[in-house]
Amino acid sequence: MAAPLVKLCIVANVADAHLLTALLEQEGIAAVVRGDGFVPLQGGSLFRMETRPSVWVLDDDSLERAKELAEEFGQEAGGADAPSWRCRCGETSEAQFSECWNCGRPKPPVPSAA
Repeated sequence: MAAPLVKLCIVANVADAHLLTALLEQEGIAAVVRGDGFVPLQGGSLFRMETRPSVWVLDDDSLERAKELAEEFGQEAGGADAPSWRCRCGETSEAQFSECWNCGRPKPPVPSAA
């Protein structure tokens, strides 16, 4: 019987899903993308976390390494929402974006807990 698939993470878009899957496969970790065929209307009420593409891996000894790689790639393993950020222009962007979609300013640095 084949090992079951385990959801590694939910990603922001199809491109990220396939890039992460390719990265995992370069490390010898079998991975697949699910949900890459569903394209809801941008801004519609259907575009929620459950409709975004996800990356799945085999439940074996490589799962912990896959989680490390997903975190390095910039995704939160397990699909937890990262906090969004507010630009000085007033627009809010999701955490994975490095600059504001409205004005192009870079994402502000995260304050350190000194």
